[in-house]
Amino acid sequence: SLPPATYAQEKHKVEVRWPAAVRFIRENRLNEVFEGQIGEVGIICQGGMYNATLRALNQLGLADAFGESKIPLYALNVTYPLIPEEVVAFCAGKRAVLMIEEGQPAYLEDALHAILRRADLQTRVGGKDFLPMSGEYPGEVVLAGIAKWLEATAPRELDAGNVPRAHETLTAPKNAA
Repeated sequence: SLPPATYAQEKHKVEVRWPAAVRFIRENRLNEVFEGQIGEVGIICQGGMYNATLRALNQLGLADAFGESKIPLYALNVTYPLIPEEVVAFCAGKRAVLMIEEGQPAYLEDALHAILRRADLQTRVGGKDFLPMSGEYPGEVVLAGIAKWLEATAPRELDAGNVPRAHETLTAPKNAA
């Protein structure tokens, strides 16, 4: 509970500062959406995870070296506050999205669930069920998580065997010469 002296500050934050922050984020397009050809799924990542996400998609044959991804991406360069209208717009029409969020607990993943259910969108949200619950996400972790998620969601526009084959090839032990 808040002491009475902070009620006015809290009220100002909720009624003035928060809406101003949301407006600033939206007007300046601080979060970025990258369209892709496979529109039934999408990946949402913290801004700092964008490069690792794109590299993993590139290794799986789902993005080129110039940043063009076949899977739509929503990079959250600002993770707080989330912008519900942006989240809903990105997830609308998608069967599933993957939230790539370092650290524990799954704050962003849980917030996505809440935003989507309030908007009555039934988009499935994956995250910590495909990626580690805690710790850093180096490239190989992101690669494995995306590969598992794509196998589980099986987008129709994606050859079902290509992702596991690419992942196996990338992670197979190298023969010592």
